[in-house]
Amino acid sequence: MKNETLKELLQNYPNQIMFDNIVDFEKFDERLSIIDCIVVNIIGVEEGFIEFIPDNNPPSKDQILCWIWSFKPDLTSEILEITKNDDLKFSLNSYLNNQ
Repeated sequence: MKNETLKELLQNYPNQIMFDNIVDFEKFDERLSIIDCIVVNIIGVEEGFIEFIPDNNPPSKDQILCWIWSFKPDLTSEILEITKNDDLKFSLNSYLNNQ
């Protein structure tokens, strides 16, 4: 996956991501657990990839931001700047501080 900006991903996010393209894959399960507490069951985990399966059509901004954070945690600071969701803000700050 090329190094896309948050703005680019918000405009055109992928619906599937191969495991090899997940940044900081070692902590993916931790992020998934957090995301499931904020926006329940928006990410499906298959063999070798994850997929975005939001229950809203169109997906809410919180769902999209959580989806992007799941595979691009290197954008945590940028997501933190634009989210209005207090639970997501808390989680992103904790992630940045390795808590």
